[in-house]
Amino acid sequence: MIKKILAHLISKMSPSMFFAIAYIHNRKRVPHFKHPRDLSEIWIKSILDGKPREMYWLADKYRVREFVKERGLADILVPLMGGAVWDKCPSKEEIGSLPPRFALKMNYGAGMNLVCSDKDKFDVDGAMRKIQEWFARPANYSYSESHYNLIERKLICEAYIEDHHGGFPTDYKFMCIHGKPFCVLACTGRESGNADYMPFTLDWKPLPEYTKNGDLYEIPKPKELDKMINIATKLADGLDLVRVDLYDTGTKIYFGEMTLTPAGAIFHNWSQKALDDMGAFYYKTMKK
Repeated sequence: MIKKILAHLISKMSPSMFFAIAYIHNRKRVPHFKHPRDLSEIWIKSILDGKPREMYWLADKYRVREFVKERGLADILVPLMGGAVWDKCPSKEEIGSLPPRFALKMNYGAGMNLVCSDKDKFDVDGAMRKIQEWFARPANYSYSESHYNLIERKLICEAYIEDHHGGFPTDYKFMCIHGKPFCVLACTGRESGNADYMPFTLDWKPLPEYTKNGDLYEIPKPKELDKMINIATKLADGLDLVRVDLYDTGTKIYFGEMTLTPAGAIFHNWSQKALDDMGAFYYKTMKK
């Protein structure tokens, strides 16, 4: 807790110092933010230049839905249950009127989700306490994620989606650079609370050398991989740096979110080779 508070204070006083300390701690070398080389340095420079704040609404899980529609991809949006969106915690009666299965999520930040697979077992009072806490949190994100401070807070209710095997659908996180997907990070087993992450090339070759631990997880190639690559390309078009998250239930692809500062641009679990390769791709695809 003390480290977290200290890091937050440093990020407020000197964002560049905060990033330098975090980078050195993670990479064991001095960063170059003025003349960045690897993806972490490049992304951090983008944050210091204020780029994520200029397009903060893409990180708004409610407003981004309009962006997805404008890109001609309305069919991949998870349906809102009755169009449900709240500016404050819903009442017990409003939650009670929801369907047997649903997902409640705040539109800013991460980790503020309540997934209900059986309303008979859903703790409504506990859910309301959490939602009230989420609405009450101060807009005080550190500099690495300060664009979340600009989002007008809302709670949305989405349809419950699963992989037809009783678990959460696989999450495919496309690392996009200058509007082009470079690789995809597949995430499985999130319902267990101990998810497996594995990076793959766009033709689905595993990249254990892109992880710090070098572990290899066998994750089947999705049937609609080419379609997901096309979707990620459409959504990332015109954006220098963004991670596009998509879900695949096995029968349908759904939009997850647009992440403007993944892992705070520190990329704790990525190897140096991964960051060097993506840094090289950044300069290769830069418009002259």
